[in-house]
Parts: sequence; structure tokens; C-alpha cells
Amino acid sequence: MSRRVKLVLFSSTCAIVIYVLRRYYRYVILRRKLRITNSPATLSVNQRFYHQLCRLLPILIPRVRSDSFALLAIHLTTLVSRTFLSISIAHLDGAIVKSLVQRNHRDFLRTICIFLLVSVPASFINSFIRFIESKLALAFRTKLTRYAYAAYFRNQTYYRVSNLDTRLLTPDQNLTDDIETFTTTLTHLFSQLTKPFLDVALISWTLVVMVQQKQTARGLKEVPVLTTLVIFLTFWALRKLSPRFGKLVSEEARKRGLLRFAHARIITNAEEIAFFDGHEVEKTWILKLYNQLRVQTNVIIKKKLWFIMLEQFLMKYFWHSCGMVFIAIPMLSYRDPAPAEDSVNESVGISTRTEEYTVSKSLLQSGADAVERIISSYKEIAVLAGYTNRVHTMLHVFDECASERYQRIPVTTDDQSITAIQRRIVLNQQAKGEIIESVEDIIAENVPIITPNGDIIVESLSLKITSAMHVLITGPNGCGKSSFFRIIRGLWPIHSGRLHRPNPSNFFLIPQRPYMCPGTLRDQIIYPHTVDQILVNDNDLMEILNNVELQYIVQREGGLNVERDWKDILSGGEKQRLGLARIFYHKPKYALLDECTSAVSADVEGKIYERAKQLGVTLLTITHRPSLWAYHTHLLQFHGEGQWTFEVLNPEKLLTLRDEKERLEAQLAGIPSIRRRLSEFFFLAIDISYHKSKIMHKFTVLILSVILVQLSYACYITNCPIGGKRSSSFKLNHLTHDCPRCGMNGQCFGPSICCSSLGCRIGHPSDIRQCSVESQSTVPCLIKGAVCSTVPNGRCAANRVCCGTELCRMDESCSIIANQDDE
Repeated sequence: MSRRVKLVLFSSTCAIVIYVLRRYYRYVILRRKLRITNSPATLSVNQRFYHQLCRLLPILIPRVRSDSFALLAIHLTTLVSRTFLSISIAHLDGAIVKSLVQRNHRDFLRTICIFLLVSVPASFINSFIRFIESKLALAFRTKLTRYAYAAYFRNQTYYRVSNLDTRLLTPDQNLTDDIETFTTTLTHLFSQLTKPFLDVALISWTLVVMVQQKQTARGLKEVPVLTTLVIFLTFWALRKLSPRFGKLVSEEARKRGLLRFAHARIITNAEEIAFFDGHEVEKTWILKLYNQLRVQTNVIIKKKLWFIMLEQFLMKYFWHSCGMVFIAIPMLSYRDPAPAEDSVNESVGISTRTEEYTVSKSLLQSGADAVERIISSYKEIAVLAGYTNRVHTMLHVFDECASERYQRIPVTTDDQSITAIQRRIVLNQQAKGEIIESVEDIIAENVPIITPNGDIIVESLSLKITSAMHVLITGPNGCGKSSFFRIIRGLWPIHSGRLHRPNPSNFFLIPQRPYMCPGTLRDQIIYPHTVDQILVNDNDLMEILNNVELQYIVQREGGLNVERDWKDILSGGEKQRLGLARIFYHKPKYALLDECTSAVSADVEGKIYERAKQLGVTLLTITHRPSLWAYHTHLLQFHGEGQWTFEVLNPEKLLTLRDEKERLEAQLAGIPSIRRRLSEFFFLAIDISYHKSKIMHKFTVLILSVILVQLSYACYITNCPIGGKRSSSFKLNHLTHDCPRCGMNGQCFGPSICCSSLGCRIGHPSDIRQCSVESQSTVPCLIKGAVCSTVPNGRCAANRVCCGTELCRMDESCSIIANQDDE
């Protein structure tokens, strides 16, 4: 067979294999497209994964002259060199076996020395491959981390991702663990795929050359076809039976991030948890998250068990058997061109065949290992697909948040705030409000205050604040005071209306708990400037500390250059004054002060505000302290339920109204206690007067009562005068207590007597002396079932009676000062 015919045959075989593979690839792509169209997106090796990876590759390799591209080229060259060394070592193995069969000591020693010489660069290249792979992974990680940090800190994305968007639950994990795992997996996968493909290509070519040299062997044409068929069937079976490792690993990473976030939350709020003894609740929550992660990890382990078992069977034992068969076909079918005439030629033929067998076996084993790595790398590709999706999603969310496009799931609760309007807006749409940068003034035209969750706090806010207006902002909690600061600073989007404001660099916020950055005392004063950007010298910094009464800290802590954990060293008042010192350093046009002097004494507070006004800073203050009213000119008051007022501040009028309010509140607060005390005295007097006579003079009272009853009855019959004066108005009805003055069959409240036209008087029925004109101790009538004029529908509630046709009382408390009324 001529050389040209062999080349045409080999080219035709390769073309057929490539054609079949391309048709199968198109078929697989079409099925995946249909699956993606008819079902939600899944994390697997599909076209979506390729698009995401193609977007990330330009970040990792931005240009040809970059360091990452140079490392990649060196890595590729090293892999090619390793493949050629593998082929050379295989031929050396065959030569060593041939010399052993021939018992040629000289050839044996020579090939052993050559083998040792070749093993030195082979060992170095093996180690260098791991070294350059680590360097390439680090270079990829550096490129991607810098790009991600630039996107994270652009246009306040770090705030918007956590507060205005809910797609990234753990951005800290995305920026650290996910990027590291993605770059490491990608670099390792490059080595795992590049070297096996090179091995397969070069080893196949070497085997083809060896086969062409044996023209007398039969079955040589079928061996490549059978090898390709076995590889294709193995890949197809593993592809069909492989679990979705990408989705499983991505879910595992998400649950691992939630567990780590829970630990970070406990560290941040450790003091509050310790105060409330809430460790059991936190422990339960942590264990719940860990159990979810454990279950997910067990699912992956179980799926790997059966898949690895199938993979090992096919690519280790089945392929080994097939390789032995493929080697046996040409060896068993080989015929010598001329029969051997002596034993020497026969021994040479045996040794040659042994050498060829050893070389072929070594090459086939290397090729089989290469194909095994290619097929087994599908698991790593699936894992790479999961982390590629997480990193790509992170960068996509960063870009959208920087462009003010948010997606947030609103949190609905049963107990809405009393200060919020009971209405929501539709989220997940770009804000339509307009922000215009002005020179000095802040002008809001129909600007709503809407929380990131969609609650409308203020439906429309229209006001104008000039640089000469110092505004005091008050109102109940949750009415929109701090939200107003976030709107004018640009942290929250404007959904409608128009806002004129200066450049954001002209605003400076001092919260109630100032942020203490890592670094020196100088860094705390000039934050967010660095030492390279500092605008003043140390003497100016000392003057700034003197303005806030903190000059003693420099000497106490050891200078401006000392580094401390300032969050723990400084007291609450010192941290607030150090935050206020930043105003005197930056000198902004507008200072947004949110309860920033709650731990500062009134005298120091007044000095700081006065010096800030002299510096030309416009103060916008949220506070409830009346001592700050004198330093402001206007009042912005949020009343809740979306209502607000903006007016000129009159401190004297506000102080007068505050004093009057406090006085009225004090008076109203004392009324219930006074009524309870009077009621106690009244019933105590009745109880003492009644029970004392009953206990100490029981027998005497009994006799006198009989006499008085008889006398009273006689006077009633004869209409006799009482005390020498004849008067019908003092008629005593002491038997039934029915009192004509009460009306509607009314009765007197006992112990009391009915004194005809005078009504009910306090006393025992036997004591007629209580029915005198001078007696002022009266008791209202007890009229059960009567109509009360002050009660809706005229009827009292259950267990109540109408006392004097006006008020509903308990049976036992029908008196003028009774305190248990039911209006």
C-alpha cells in the first residue's frame, strides 16, 4: 500500500469521525435548546454556561500582552513537552524489555542510563506544571477580584446590593470563596483537558505510524474504528447517567454561605444576644442551617458513589479489556515476510515483537488514561458551570445595581407601621424620578419617600432648603426622618418627582453611632480621606479636636499616629464628638446630623453647633432634644400617616407650648390617682361608722332600733313634727327604702335613709336625725333598669345599674365619687 493511499484512508476516517461528532453535537444542542425553552434555567453544561464563560474569559485574559496570557502560553508549552516525554519514555520502556529478552547487557545499561537522564527533565516538568497552574490560578483570581471590587465599589453598589436588591444574599462569599473556587477549578480543568487531548492526538499518531510499518498484519484498519466506537459509547453512557453536579454544587455553596452569614451575624450581635440569653434560639437556627447543608452534602456524596462506580467500571476495567483485545488483533494476525531459518533470527523477531508490544501497551495505557481524564472531567465541568453561574450572576447584579435597576422581593407583614401609608408600589422597575445637580439649594418637587420594600412613607414632599437655612427635623419613629436623608443623599431611588441638590460630595452624614475605621487617630478625623489626600497639618487637626473638646485624647492615647481599636476604646460621647470633628475637617455645605449628640452634654453640644454655624455649614438635624432648637431656623415636622409641615422655627413659641403640654399632661396624669384616693376615703368612712356601731353596740343598737322604728312609724302615721317643727317634707320611709324623689320605683343606696323631698341621706334607717336640712352627706338613688341620659340607647351594660339617671355604676359603688364608670 502506497503512502498516498494510506494518507487518503487516514484522512477519510478522520473526516467521517469529525462529521459524526458534529452531527451528534448539533443534535445535543438542539435538544438542550428545546429543554431550556420549555423549562426553567438549570445549572448544567449548556449554551447558557458557554455564554457566561465567554463573558468571564475576557476579564481573565484582557489582552495578548497580559501576564495571564503569558502564563497560559508557558503552561501550554509545558504540557506539550510533557506529552513528548511520555512518548519517549514509552519507547525507552520497550527498548529496556527488548534488551532483557535478548540478554544484551550493553544495550540494557545504555537504555537504563538514557531513561535516568530523561527522568530528570520529566520530573522537573511534572513539578513545573503544578507550579505554573497555581500561578495561573492566582493571576486569574487577581484579575477577576480587581474587576469585581471595581464594580462592587462603583456608584455605591455595595450599599444597593445589600439594601435595595435581594438577589445576592451573601455578596461577601461571592467576592471571596466563589471567585477563588471558580479560578482554581478553571485552571485545573484547563490542565485536565489540554494535556489529555494532546496525549490522545500525539499517541494516536504514533500508533498509526507503528501500525503502518507492519504491513503484514490483518485487522489494522478496524482497530481505530473500534477504539473510537468504544470511547463514544462510554462517553454517551456517562453523559446520560451523570447527575446534575453543577446544580447540586451551586446549592451546596449557597447553603454554606447562609451558614457562614449566620455565624457572622452572631458575632456582630453577640452583646444583644448575651443580654437576652438568646443563645438557644441562635443555636437552633445555626443547627437548622447546618442540617440543611449536611443533607445537601449527603445527596452529593450518594450520587457520587454510584456514578464513580460506573465510571471506574467503564474506564478502568472495560477499557483495559478492550485495549488488550485491540493489541492482540495485530499481534495475533502478524505474519513474517520470510520464515526464519535459524534460531538467531527467531529470537530477534521475538524480542522485536516484545518491544513493540511493550511500547504499544504503554502508549495505549497513556492514551486510555488521557481519554479517561477527558470523560471524567465532565464532573468538574459541571462544578465549573455552577460556580460560573454564581460569579456571572454576581457581576450582572453589580452592573444592574450601578445602573439603578433593582429586583427585590417585598416583605409583607401583618403589623404595618402606624406611620406608613397602607399602600405599596410595584417594585422591580427602574426609578422614574429626576435628579438635577444644582449649585447650593435643595429643592424637592413632589418627591415621594418610598422604602426599598415598597412602603410609601410620604406620598409627596415639596420644599426648598437654602444654604442659610438650618433645619430641625422631628417626628415619631418610622415617619421618614432618616429616609429623607437617604433620598437627598442619593442612597434611595426617586420613583417620581424632581429633586434639585448639590453634588453628593457637599453632604456629610454624622449618624448616632459614627463609623470607626481601622487605622490611626488621624485616620478617624480625616475619614474618608487617606493620609495621601490629607488637606491640613497636625496643628490644624489639634484645632479641630479642640472644637469638639477632644484635645485630651491625643495625649491620653499617645499621639495622632497611634493605632487602636477605636470602636472599643472610646466612649459613646467621645465617638460622637470624633464623628462631629469630621465636619470641621471636610467643611461640607450640608451636614446631615442624625441624633449625633445623644451622648454629648448640653454645653459641649451647644459649642459644637455654634462653631459649625460660624464655619458656614448648613445644619440638617434629626433630634428630640429641645436644647438644639435655638441653633435652627426652620422646622420640618413629620406627623406620620404621610403628613408633614415645613415652617419657620420659633423657639420661644415651641418652649411655651412644650411647657403647657407638660403641665397639662402632669395634671391629667394625677386625676386617676386623686379619684382613687377620694373613693378609698369615702368608703372607709362609711365602713367605719357602720361596722363600729354594729360591733361595739350590737345589743344597744338592736333595742334602740326597735324603739326608733316604732316611733318613726307612729310619726309617719300621725305626720308628727321632728324636733318641734311640723313639716311633711321630712317623712321617713324606712321600711322599704322607697324614695319618692328617686322616681321610677327607686331605692336609696344602703346604708342610707330616704328623707322624702330631700332625697337619700347617709345613715342607718333607725337614725332619723340624718334627715335634717343641715345634712350635706347625700347618696344618689339606686334605680335599677332606669334609662340613663348619658349612655347610648339609655341602657347600661351587664352588671351595671343607672345611678341618678345619669351614670352607669356597679351596684356597690353608686356614689358621686365612684371611680368605676363605664362610658
